[in-house]
Amino acid sequence: MKRRNKIKILILEDNPIRIEKFKELFRNQDIYLYSDTLCAKEACKIIEFDALWLDHDLNNRIWEDSQEENSGYQFVKWLVDNGLQKNSLNYIHSMNPIGANKMLNLLLDNGRDGIWIPFYLIKF
Repeated sequence: MKRRNKIKILILEDNPIRIEKFKELFRNQDIYLYSDTLCAKEACKIIEFDALWLDHDLNNRIWEDSQEENSGYQFVKWLVDNGLQKNSLNYIHSMNPIGANKMLNLLLDNGRDGIWIPFYLIKF
């Protein structure tokens, strides 16, 4: 029997309950969990991820301003500006519709793949 290769998944999330749900969902894959953009950026410099699961609101905040340095939007902007993770599948799981749409539009406007799936719609 042929062994299936694991995919590398970066998850940008700061909520402990959601983190546990992602661990459960992707238990058979190589997952890299980050609660802040600084660490996630460092990982993206050295690892080519198959998929990115991105939250917009970090720092245990809700409705965070996209201009905040530690936001999902600024992370996506950094990826695009630096030409990193061009081939990853990008899932935005933020429940902040304004922030999620800004992230999605930035990805799509720059020829990247992306889809918005609010966390509550993910089947665990």
